[in-house]
Amino acid sequence: MQVELAQFLRIIEDESVIIIDARPSAAFMLGYVPNAIHITPLTAKYAIAMDIIRKDSPLVFILEESIAAETLAYFTKAEFTGIKGYLEGGFATWATEKRVDLIIDVEVDELAMDIPFDEYLMVLDCRTEADFDKSHIKNSVSLPLADMGDPGSMSELDEHFNIYILTENGDNSTLAASLLKKQGIHNIRIVEGGWEAVQGLKEKFSFEVTKVKPVGDEDILLN
Repeated sequence: MQVELAQFLRIIEDESVIIIDARPSAAFMLGYVPNAIHITPLTAKYAIAMDIIRKDSPLVFILEESIAAETLAYFTKAEFTGIKGYLEGGFATWATEKRVDLIIDVEVDELAMDIPFDEYLMVLDCRTEADFDKSHIKNSVSLPLADMGDPGSMSELDEHFNIYILTENGDNSTLAASLLKKQGIHNIRIVEGGWEAVQGLKEKFSFEVTKVKPVGDEDILLN
């Protein structure tokens, strides 16, 4: 059901309510409701696996008007029972009255140019641990997307880092970025195209491999 802005604001006063922005990534990147998490029908399975949302979680939605009905139908059919409605008029309604948040994206060659000159730059690699171990940008930090449902996984990230989010192909970058933002980590950028784009510019990056040396029944990771 649609809810007017005043009712939407009352709903989100309850801190247990999760704001889900289910618009396409391109629309989300132009601005979104602060503390919203970007979860679309394509990424809902990741959010469930990460325990970010559960089937009974209280949810309120920001939807794109042209596909609002079908998007909401997806979540209803998927048996999400805590849906409280969606904002009438979508993000445009919010933006006319309230503060909005933004996520910046950068092209992969900009990342390559920034790395040598920014001592506070952190490449946050959100691919799986196995993929990270095979190869990663030198000095990058591994934080798999699957672990980001736990706020404690972000405890060592703070505002003095210039964080560049790197996923496999960029598809889950907005989910990762919105989770960081929700935890108060705002100095972030998304690397367009993710690891696939990095591979297209291999000559501009230095890489490392995490070597595993077996010692008895244990493995020691050596960078």
